[in-house]
Amino acid sequence: MTFNNSSNKVRVIGFIVSDIKNLSAYAIEFLIAVPRKAKKGEQSFNDVFTVYVNEESTISFARNHLRKGSVIVVKGELRTFKDNNVKICSSDITISSQNK
Repeated sequence: MTFNNSSNKVRVIGFIVSDIKNLSAYAIEFLIAVPRKAKKGEQSFNDVFTVYVNEESTISFARNHLRKGSVIVVKGELRTFKDNNVKICSSDITISSQNK
């Protein structure tokens, strides 16, 4: 399933902070930390999001190429699940050339 709802689109660049968790043969999820810009002299921190993937080609890419610490670009949409968890649902993940 391609996630392309135009009203919920999100694109974030961050680094993976958890192992890839297999939810089933057709779905995975992991955590991504996105650095928040801080003003000069203030401490910076990261926003952490759960990324949910259920497209076969993206799952295969993630399992073969993504590891903790990988800097990635995630494109998808925000969705609220029945348990009120908000996740980035993505079918487009690429490895970024930016350094962490």
